[in-house]
Amino acid sequence: MGSAVRHFRWLCGLVTACAVLAGAGRTALAQRYMSGLAGTESPTSKSGPVTFLADNVRYDRRKDLIIATGNVQAWQNGYILSAHKVVIDRKDDTATAIGNVVLVVPSGQVVFAKRAKLSHGMRDAVMHGIATLLAENGRMVANGARRYGGIINEIAKPIYSACDLCKSNPTAPPLWQIRARSAVENLKKKIIQYHDAELQIYGVPVFWFPYLSQPDPSVKRQSGLLIPEFGSSTHIGTFFAIPYFWVISKSQDMTIVPIIATKAGPVLDLKYRQAFNFGKLNINVSGGHDRYANARAFSDAIFSNGEFDLNRTWRAGFSYNHTSNAQFLDDFRYLPSAGFLASKAYLEGFGSGSYARIDAQTFQGLVATVSQNRLPIVAPYARYDYFGAPDRWGGRITLAANAFSIFRNDGTNSRRLAITGGYDLPFTTADGLLIDTKLRLIAAGYTASKLNEQPNFSNVSSATTARVIPVGAISFNWPLVRSAGRFGEQVVEPRVQFVAAPSYGVTQSTLIPNEDSLDLEFTDANLFSLNQFPGIDRFAGGERIDYALQGAWYLPSGAQMSGLIGQSYAFHRDALFPAGSGLSDNVSAIVARAEVSPFKWIDLSYRTRLSHHNLGIQMVDTTARFGTAALNFSGGYLYSTTNPYYLYTQAGPTPAAYYIPRREVTINASTTLVPHWTFSAGAARNIETGQFDYASADATWQNSCTAISIVFYKRYTSYNYDHGSTMLLINVTLKTLGNFGFSAL
Repeated sequence: MGSAVRHFRWLCGLVTACAVLAGAGRTALAQRYMSGLAGTESPTSKSGPVTFLADNVRYDRRKDLIIATGNVQAWQNGYILSAHKVVIDRKDDTATAIGNVVLVVPSGQVVFAKRAKLSHGMRDAVMHGIATLLAENGRMVANGARRYGGIINEIAKPIYSACDLCKSNPTAPPLWQIRARSAVENLKKKIIQYHDAELQIYGVPVFWFPYLSQPDPSVKRQSGLLIPEFGSSTHIGTFFAIPYFWVISKSQDMTIVPIIATKAGPVLDLKYRQAFNFGKLNINVSGGHDRYANARAFSDAIFSNGEFDLNRTWRAGFSYNHTSNAQFLDDFRYLPSAGFLASKAYLEGFGSGSYARIDAQTFQGLVATVSQNRLPIVAPYARYDYFGAPDRWGGRITLAANAFSIFRNDGTNSRRLAITGGYDLPFTTADGLLIDTKLRLIAAGYTASKLNEQPNFSNVSSATTARVIPVGAISFNWPLVRSAGRFGEQVVEPRVQFVAAPSYGVTQSTLIPNEDSLDLEFTDANLFSLNQFPGIDRFAGGERIDYALQGAWYLPSGAQMSGLIGQSYAFHRDALFPAGSGLSDNVSAIVARAEVSPFKWIDLSYRTRLSHHNLGIQMVDTTARFGTAALNFSGGYLYSTTNPYYLYTQAGPTPAAYYIPRREVTINASTTLVPHWTFSAGAARNIETGQFDYASADATWQNSCTAISIVFYKRYTSYNYDHGSTMLLINVTLKTLGNFGFSAL
């Protein structure tokens, strides 16, 4: 009986020690086993249940050997060991597994070996002809491996890859593999270090590394050097970067990237991340020498953001983004061609049907043509929104309140307090007529200085005023549905809305700073809005009627089409609307929309605005998509007779640039028809100037272990007088190893 017990203990030790060799030494079972050998506690393997099967078992009393042969298998605590033969030498304290040795551990790793020998209380081991299945489809084969102290594995002539072998020729090299003279696997630190290693593509060496390390594929975060990055740039020359990833703690890490370039630098980039139980924090700081005004100057940039849950109702956050000069961001590809950086701090709360927020915002301009002094500082901006539950009649009460203060060094300074209360009551008549009544009361107080400067250019320099605007509206929708039999279903819906409010002229508006109604575009989207301006700083009062006819046709095949055509009539002409907006006359321009999907692989959308005088086109916005996910084409065309931006950049009469039309066409294509490949390309051209805005193309190849992407992007427009730029980016990702790339511009 005593021999049988020791027999089971030896097999348990063999299972555990092999698990350590396979990379499972970090499990609780293996750790307790090694502690037991050191005398600190009883080995788990000696008390855990063991199941043992073998065709033959015999005991050699003269040599003190236990020999099990023929389909030897042992199970313990999720570990499975099998071999053709197991020999336990009680005299030398060794155990040897011979022939088709296979070990499966609970993590899913599988180790194959021709022979395995364990000694010195199972703390040391030698395996010959090993092959290991690791996490994430990682595979390693080697001539042999030696384990010391249950922590360090020395591996002779290893080959590692995460690629599947060719089914028709399994002996052929995989797509990529790491072949080394030797490797050391630290089971405690979970890292594999290769010496005299080379990266091979289909068996052909392409890179040689005197030293290369990687975390165990099961590890998600591990400190160490990342694959270097290199490339060439018109602005900074040839550059080289060696990233280092530092795991500070379970919730903190940092990526340290020194960058060396021939025309600029050196530059140091630091990316810090920290996760909390109640939020997250990200900080990216970079600094170094950049080419600037044909001379080297120190430049820096910071991008940071954080978000923190104070309780179940309230959340706070911030973002701070700043750079010493815009060229630094463009040269080192941190934020290429950006127009501005925004920073903010906020506190927001969520309630049942309500939302509250207070924040402060600042902006840094990155375009040379925009003066920093003209950009606003918003501090504070507070808002509260409430959307009530339906009452006994089905109506809802709404409330929106906000207050802000805006400061500009060069331009209008303004403060506003506004409250908008509302009540909506929809109902349906017996014959299907949908009636919706709306009541709004808009109260706002203003105080402003430098009103005669941008973006208002008023004829007064300062003002303090307030106004209350009651608004009432009633709309009628009558959807008429008709069955067309085998031709599907048709819907025709006439729609009419009557809006009434006090009339406010241009004179009073000159006392009110315009901060939220600068961007006006009259389309079908705001035809039925109570205020056709986007905000409340400009309000077109008086009485008006909005009317439209909309319809749809749904076919059994899934094809469908829908459209709308409509117009507004104002009883009082409002000079607040700029010329060319489509709203400057009593009768508005005609707005229309059409959407057609005759097949699943075609989608067409068309929006337009037509002059009510001669049906001349004032605006067109159309898009088209043809194809499926495998082959897809899309394009768009934008046309507008005016550019509203120029209304708020200079004083005096309407600038001539306001009447310069905008014409732009875009086209894109993508395909996945070729196995493993994805191709896409796109371009945008300004028809008015006869120049391209940009052109791009990219190709991606990927399989289960590798991804290769090539991206080309050319910008024709000038950014800070650079006359455009070109970028070529090649990126290679090797599963479980990382990615490396080449960038040029």
